[in-house]
Amino acid sequence: MRILFTALIFLFLTGCASTNKRNNLAQVVEDYFIIYSERNDFEGLMSFYANNAQFEDMIYGNSLKNKAEIRNFLAWDKGEFKVLSTEQALTVTKQVLGDKTAVTEGFFHAFSYDGKKLGPWLFIIVQEFDSNNKIIKQVDWINYTPRSNFLGGKNINDKLKNKSQ
Repeated sequence: MRILFTALIFLFLTGCASTNKRNNLAQVVEDYFIIYSERNDFEGLMSFYANNAQFEDMIYGNSLKNKAEIRNFLAWDKGEFKVLSTEQALTVTKQVLGDKTAVTEGFFHAFSYDGKKLGPWLFIIVQEFDSNNKIIKQVDWINYTPRSNFLGGKNINDKLKNKSQ
C-alpha cells in the first residue's frame, strides 16, 4: 500500500511539474506574440531567442543559423514600417502548444513598408523551445502578397481584406 501511495504522489507531482512547464511556455509564447504584434520593442523580441537559434523562412528559402543572423534578417529598424488599419501588426487566430513546441496561426494586418502597401498576410509560425523556454528553432510560413512582387500564384489572402480593415 505504501508503494502504491508513493507512486501516486510521484505521478501527481510529475503531472503538476509538466503542467507548470506547459503553462510557463504558454505565457512565453503569448508574450512573444504580444511584443511582435506591438512591434515597438525589438530587443524584447530578440530576448526570446537562444544564441544558437535557427530560423527558416520557408517561402523565401532563408535559413539562418544563429541569433545574430536572425537579428539582421528581422531588423525592425530597416525601412519605414507603418500598420495601416489597426494598432497591432498581427492577430493570432489559433495556437497549439506541445511540451516544447508552439504552432501559431494568424495574419499580419495591412501595412506599408517604404511607402509600398503590403498585406494582409496569413502566417503559420512553428517554434521549438529549449529547457529555458528560449526559441531554438523557428519556421515561418507567410503568404506574402501581392504575389507578383514575390512568387506569383493565387492570392489566398484576399479573404482577409475585410478582417484587417
